[in-house]
Amino acid sequence: MRGEEGYVGHDVHRAARIAAAGHGSQVLVSATTAPLVEMELTDLGEHRFKDLGAPERVLQLGGGEFPALKSLHRTNLPVAATTFVGRGHELDELGALLDRGVRLLTLTGPGGVGKTRLALQAVAGAVEAFPDGVWWVPLASVRDPELVLTSVALALDIPEQRGRELEESLIDVLSAGRSILLLDNLEHLLPSAAAKVATLRDAGGSTVVVTSRERLQLAGEHVYPVAPLVATEATELFSARAAALGYDAGEADSVAELCARLDNLPLAVELAAARTGLLAPAEILSRLGGRLDKLKGGRDADPRQQTLRDTIGWSHDLLERPERELFARLAVFTGGGTMEAVEAVCEADLDVLSSLLDKSLVRRSGERVWMLETIREFASEQLSASPAADNLRDRHASYYLALAESSDSELRGPGQAEGLRRFASERDDLRVAFERLLERDPPAALRLVAALWAFWFMSGHFREGREMLAAALERAAPEPTEARASASSEQGYSPGSRVSMGSREHCWRMVSPTRGPSARFAWRRTRSACSRSTTRSAGTNRSA
Repeated sequence: MRGEEGYVGHDVHRAARIAAAGHGSQVLVSATTAPLVEMELTDLGEHRFKDLGAPERVLQLGGGEFPALKSLHRTNLPVAATTFVGRGHELDELGALLDRGVRLLTLTGPGGVGKTRLALQAVAGAVEAFPDGVWWVPLASVRDPELVLTSVALALDIPEQRGRELEESLIDVLSAGRSILLLDNLEHLLPSAAAKVATLRDAGGSTVVVTSRERLQLAGEHVYPVAPLVATEATELFSARAAALGYDAGEADSVAELCARLDNLPLAVELAAARTGLLAPAEILSRLGGRLDKLKGGRDADPRQQTLRDTIGWSHDLLERPERELFARLAVFTGGGTMEAVEAVCEADLDVLSSLLDKSLVRRSGERVWMLETIREFASEQLSASPAADNLRDRHASYYLALAESSDSELRGPGQAEGLRRFASERDDLRVAFERLLERDPPAALRLVAALWAFWFMSGHFREGREMLAAALERAAPEPTEARASASSEQGYSPGSRVSMGSREHCWRMVSPTRGPSARFAWRRTRSACSRSTTRSAGTNRSA
């Protein structure tokens, strides 16, 4: 097919791959082109090429002597059924690490993030630097760590020898040249399998690449965390998979929003794209409430990846009991939490938290730990099934109430900028805390509103503050309390609030000066605030 910049398409790509495998002055011909050539051809046999789905028979024009073709001639890498999309930056970084001679490279990340596909693409791209082979060793179905070396021997076609340990034979072969071993899906065999990997790492000349949901914790290990796709790559992947099924991806905005809701996880995006024959992206988006179950793979999908639930459940099932308990508790945070919050609310043991980070179920950015939303949905189900869920949610609400009240003065002092930044990062959890308090302890909800008013005022989110205040005042008992007076007085500070003289009298009478020192203090604060509000409103009305 001819485009604006010349000929494009699979045949052009195929021809470029074959041509690039040759050496200076060597002319290569594909089996398709061979019948059209009237000169002498030398059959060089079948060769595998990066990105091409099947082996290609290659012929050479003339009978000259040249080095071996730069193809995947010593490999058992699986043939991908679909095209590889995006990840250019990651491939460059991984290629640089392999060129640098890293002996042990571990790609980590949550299930469905695309570790295997990225690793396969990276090692295929490094084939020229590893002339003695690039070998893929799939381990997902292996249950005994003792079989790791046996699996490697099978992949390399190394037989056992009488009177000799298999380990010795492996080391001899791997030490004799430069090769790559890709050990795929190792996490369920840890920690026992780590010693086997160390044996392979120490064989001179070989490079070991591992995909795992947690690092191996071995000396010399270079850990490469695999992140979800960037937004543009996720939408490109969705469109490519939909096009492969013969469908148009549809409206770009709906596709982008759908991918974002799926955390831009490659597996989730591909599962969603498989539904385009039945539903438009906007319709998939509207039905995405139970994303863990509603998106399913095809009949030939890996059983661990039939649904998002299967993918996350595979990681969850490998956790020890303390890890499972903390994993569920962390779901109480809607927007993630600081280390201080996680320790206070979840009573987190730092070693257990570190283990969850290593296993890619929890992430850390700066001072905060958080989960991908697809993973948090699974964790929330585990939390809801726990008898400790109510107590944990109450602790969460109490923590954020105390945080708001203790930081109220910070928002009015020299640390205001930092306070605003911190409150903005906690907004989602403050909302959840408010809803919990509104349901369980309305007076406490009113206290939270009063403590947050300065944040809403300075960040310009008056509407949300007023709506929360109205809900809290409606639920809270009408008794005169300092919280009620404080919340009501703060309402008078918001721009656009017009307090009439009648409202001022109502405001003054909300608390009685005859109910004791605390009430008298609240009454004085309310009276002062209402007077200021009334004065401002009168000025506003006059200027209007």
